[in-house]
Amino acid sequence: MSLETLMEEARKLGEQERRRLAAFLTTLRGHGEPSFAEEMARRIDDKTPGHWVTLEELNKRYAADA
Repeated sequence: MSLETLMEEARKLGEQERRRLAAFLTTLRGHGEPSFAEEMARRIDDKTPGHWVTLEELNKRYAADA
């Protein structure tokens, strides 16, 4: 299956399914990087508002609308 086919199928998913897919892809990214899970947990648990980003910032950074 091509990447284009995968991307097209992902566009058809509902919100919950897209969230699960995003979580799965994030776990794949961490394979081979022992510190990845720890760094992600640290960032998720960060309670400092100055370290947070808005949804709009994430969309710009990762071109979520593309």
